[in-house]
Amino acid sequence: MVRDDPTAADAAIPVIELRDYHRINAAVVRRLDAGADRVRLEGVDGRRLLLAGLSGPWRAVIELEGDAGPELAFGLDAPGVVVVCRGRSGDGAGAEARAGTLLLLGPSGTAVGRRLAGATVVATDAVGPRAGLGMSGGDLVLLGAVGPMIGERQTGGRLLIASAASVPHVGREAVGGRRFRGEPDDPDALAALRAARSLRARFEFEGG
Repeated sequence: MVRDDPTAADAAIPVIELRDYHRINAAVVRRLDAGADRVRLEGVDGRRLLLAGLSGPWRAVIELEGDAGPELAFGLDAPGVVVVCRGRSGDGAGAEARAGTLLLLGPSGTAVGRRLAGATVVATDAVGPRAGLGMSGGDLVLLGAVGPMIGERQTGGRLLIASAASVPHVGREAVGGRRFRGEPDDPDALAALRAARSLRARFEFEGG
C-alpha cells in the first residue's frame, strides 16, 4: 500500500512505490497544497521528469534523496520553491525553468539549464558540456568543474562560472545575456555568486 498522506507534511514520499513520474509529481503537489513547507522524495533511483511542470505559489523546500534522471524540474515555475537534489542529476536538469531555485549538490549531466528562462539553477559539483544552452533568462551558477560549450547560443540571462580556469568555447554563438568567470566585478553578479555559495553551505550543512 502506498504511503501517500498529503497531511503528513514531514513524511517522505516513497518514490519506489509510486513509480510513475506523473503519480510522483501529483503526490508532491498534494503535499504542497496541504501546506507542507518541506517535502522529501526517497529513492528517486534515476527516474526522469521528476517535478516537471511544477507550478504554483507555494513556499517550500523539496529534497530528492538519490540520483535523479533526465529533465529534473523541467519547466519549474514556482518562485517560492527550492528543489534540492542530493545525488547525481541526469541530462537537462532545470531545462526551461521559469521561476524558483534548483540546487544540484551532486554531479550533473549534459545541458544543465538548457533554455533556462527565469529561474535560478545552482550546480555545486561538476557539470557536463553545453550547460546553459540557449538560455534566455534567469541565473545559472556553476560552482564546480564545467564542460565545454557553456552558454552556447545564449540569448539572455546571467551565467556565472566560479572557476577562473580556461573552458573551451564559452558563449559560442551567443547573441545576448551575460557571462562571468571567477569573482565578477559586477556587484549584482557578485551578490548572485555569494548567494549561491550560501545556499550550498546551508543544504550541505543540513545534509550532514
